[in-house]
Amino acid sequence: MVNNIVTNSILKKLNVISNNISIGIIEIDKEGIILSFNKAAEKICAIKSKQVLHKSIAEVLPKLNDIEDIEINKKVNKQKVYMKDKTICVTKIPIKKGENIEETIIFISDETEYMRLMEELERNKDISEVLEAVLEMTYDGIVVVDKEGYVRMISKVYSDFLGVDRERSIGKHVTEVIENTRMHIVAKSGIRESVDFQKVRGRYIIANRIPIIKDGEIQGAVGKVLFKNLKSFDSFSKKINKIEKQIKQYDGRSSENNNAIYSFDNIIGRGKAIEKTKNIAKKAALTTSNVLLIGESGTGKELFAHAIHKASDRAYGNFIKVNCAAIPSELLESELFGYERGSFTGANKEGKIGKFELADGGTIFLDEIGDMPLSMQVKLLRVIQEREVERVGADHIKKIDIRIIAATNRNLEKMVHERKFRQDLYYRLNVVTIRIPSLRERKEDIETLIYYLIGKISKKLNKYIKGITVEAIEYMKNYTWEGNVRQLENVIEMAINIVNYGEVIDIEHLPKEITGRRIINNIEKLEDVINKAEKEAILNALVVCKGNKSKVAKLLEISRTTLYEKMNKHDILS
Repeated sequence: MVNNIVTNSILKKLNVISNNISIGIIEIDKEGIILSFNKAAEKICAIKSKQVLHKSIAEVLPKLNDIEDIEINKKVNKQKVYMKDKTICVTKIPIKKGENIEETIIFISDETEYMRLMEELERNKDISEVLEAVLEMTYDGIVVVDKEGYVRMISKVYSDFLGVDRERSIGKHVTEVIENTRMHIVAKSGIRESVDFQKVRGRYIIANRIPIIKDGEIQGAVGKVLFKNLKSFDSFSKKINKIEKQIKQYDGRSSENNNAIYSFDNIIGRGKAIEKTKNIAKKAALTTSNVLLIGESGTGKELFAHAIHKASDRAYGNFIKVNCAAIPSELLESELFGYERGSFTGANKEGKIGKFELADGGTIFLDEIGDMPLSMQVKLLRVIQEREVERVGADHIKKIDIRIIAATNRNLEKMVHERKFRQDLYYRLNVVTIRIPSLRERKEDIETLIYYLIGKISKKLNKYIKGITVEAIEYMKNYTWEGNVRQLENVIEMAINIVNYGEVIDIEHLPKEITGRRIINNIEKLEDVINKAEKEAILNALVVCKGNKSKVAKLLEISRTTLYEKMNKHDILS
């Protein structure tokens, strides 16, 4: 498949079909020369194909060329550039032949219309009038959902394509209208999804899903099928199916290539605790100082290490991870420093380059630094002070330029007092200390994380999940999560494996350690019990009434003023 794509241009194979989608597709060779340029690309870039074909992309479209360099087996996804008053989302896919990149396919989509629509929504209190006007005029497949995932508007073109009655679709949950949709996930997580492949009625479509955020709060989401004319979909779907398989080959494998694969966008949460931590980390990324990440197991210390490297000036250098607890102490020195040929029995005949040398010009991440033996701590201190390494069995030293990010779940200060960790090394590492909050300190992020993880894991397992009940979410919010986000991820994955395809996760799909906790904890103050029951009643009523506050107040037999007071009291978003 790869060789076919390299030998015969993808766009030539797709021929006219590629001009029936609103995604711009640009194909360049390994020298950066533009081989193909479809009609959508012409429109988005405001330039004719004849002006760019067989020319260097660096010369004619420098902004598309300037984004992150592509590496073998890595898909550079969902980056933004700004061209001629347009916001353009860019996805780059390298096509490899053997060990070398032969061509690159660049997908571009114009998100300006969405941005303008969001501005209109900000300026207009009556959201329906603005959207109705847009949807009546458009030839695109567009759907709008509220924050609970209920369809508020859908374009006629899209409803016709789906084979559903447009009027009857309004008010239904989006999962009842669109097969394998993730609109309700985006409406909960607030995380945009661009150029995503979705299977509908046995065929693949390409969709953008963008959250509607107003005054910092998620109000819903807008989804768009990226076709100029949905009638052209049938002929295109067979081709896009092949490309989708090709993309999967390159997705998520860059961890084998000493690259940081996570950015700050991958650290999910909008709560004060995690936002404060991210802000500190972003500032640290702009410096060259050593960083010490402190936090319980499962809080995401490695994600922060990746993100700091990726946001730094060293982003184009290697990101080398070393788990100090996983490598036997007798092998740790040869792993970190490397060794010369014939240095010891059992050594590689050609010798081996060490982790410090691999990280030269980049970052080395020393995970579980508290488990490093004292004998090795002395040698690490010398590396930090002298910025040089000496391989085992070598008679010369090598200068290196590295940044160190260390992480631990142990109390290093206490270990220093107990003489289990060198004080001088502690101060060398402890230049910028970033404490990662536990999930217990991030209660407001749990629901967002739940929806994000459902989307992520269901996609990984290729299993469509409709959603999760309010009751199940409440049980998880009240749990202590000693294993933090990693434990939450395990619980969600277990639930997805148990629940039937297309159904919702409920209490019965959660471990008893979570569902039993609330029963045990029910022996508490009467006021606390009443408050919890009151909050749950309001949340359930909001779901039943699809967010309509007047109906909620009537159902609960209280005034709207009292309802808003109680929602404010219980931190329920309006």
